[in-house]
Amino acid sequence: MYLIIGASGFLGRYCIKNVLEKTNENIIATYSNSLPESALNSRIQWQPLDITDIQKVNDFAKQVDNDTKIIYLAAFHHPDKVEEFPETAWNINIVALANAVNAFHNAKCLYYSSTDTVYGEGNKDKKFVETDKCAPVNLYGKNKVLAEQITLAKGFNVVRFPFIFGPSLVPNRPHFFDKIKADMENGKPVEMFNDSYRSTLSFNQCANFLVDVIEKFGACDEKIINIAADDGISKYDAAIALAHKYNLDTKLVKPISVKSSNGIFKAKRAETAVLDNTRLKTLLKLKTIQLEL
Repeated sequence: MYLIIGASGFLGRYCIKNVLEKTNENIIATYSNSLPESALNSRIQWQPLDITDIQKVNDFAKQVDNDTKIIYLAAFHHPDKVEEFPETAWNINIVALANAVNAFHNAKCLYYSSTDTVYGEGNKDKKFVETDKCAPVNLYGKNKVLAEQITLAKGFNVVRFPFIFGPSLVPNRPHFFDKIKADMENGKPVEMFNDSYRSTLSFNQCANFLVDVIEKFGACDEKIINIAADDGISKYDAAIALAHKYNLDTKLVKPISVKSSNGIFKAKRAETAVLDNTRLKTLLKLKTIQLEL
């Protein structure tokens, strides 16, 4: 059985999709508010769960046994919002996470969803490996570093994702990808950073690789795994790839510089964070990993 905590979001929906396609396992999928639309499937049992309610989480954990494979996606994850509401972020990202990994101690495996922001500022020619020192530049990244340490201390696994770019599977909730695509379909120009580089993958690729690792290893001996493309690309490059995918006019994609975009973000961001994916490719015996939209 799979248990996906925070399954109703963008990545959660793709994790469900890949578990259904790649395995015969049933899924318990949690959500925090209303029951997700278009969520009916005989192999999926949707259950409400407020991850900050310690007693409810402890009661919920009675469903977990040593055959349960857990994907933990719940987080307060917008860097600007984390800076604005640090207590809320702490309660969700740290306190709730610590209680959950303790409550789910007897699971077969648990994979905590982290991010390239833990590494801090990098450069295009330096790929971060899993053993590099973490030096996040904002509070969100610091939250994720501590959450990783809590997860690892309990003997579970961490996966670090790059910038994820792809169409939403959540009804009535478009992703950044969908908004860009809609603008270009309507002939509107879109501005994209051309001097900030990430190891960008699609939601489907990230979920696919994660489920493959879980199915092959359960609790993997490699406790931290970068899930990332071979090379860093800019958001401008990603938008050009989108345009090519859907036969849209690439001239509508306008390059802009991070350095000239003061005021867009409240929280400081690392301009570039490119990840080394050697460990992932070795585990799954892959030769190359490129962005596939």
